[in-house]
Amino acid sequence: GVKNHYGLTDALMQPEPMRSFATSISDTNLWLLSGGGAVANWQSLLASERGSQRMNELRSEFDHVLIDAPPMNQSTSTMLATAADGVVLVLKANSSRREVARKATEDLKAANVHLLGAVLNQRTFPIPPRIYSKL
Repeated sequence: GVKNHYGLTDALMQPEPMRSFATSISDTNLWLLSGGGAVANWQSLLASERGSQRMNELRSEFDHVLIDAPPMNQSTSTMLATAADGVVLVLKANSSRREVARKATEDLKAANVHLLGAVLNQRTFPIPPRIYSKL
């Protein structure tokens, strides 16, 4: 329910503190920084020294920073991953292919990104314990 009109891309181009671009979610200690307005060169902005400074500012301002990124087969995700302390792959049951997950893992390792783990989403039936223990 938060509008995406004032967020990360805006923060990369303006001097205000990062917190001023984030929106508090209800009465919790949870904040959301949306993607922001459409900018043609946002990938280069994010990869710039300014982008690195802004990510460091987020780290110093908040206890934890979670980034919801596009699929790993897009170069943008790898760029975001290198700015993060670690990555959790989210795999969709009956959709994500093993080869694609392996390639993503290899790309992350090649970029020196710490892979924290994986989540299997939208599983429709339980995995037997003897199989689950081998995953």
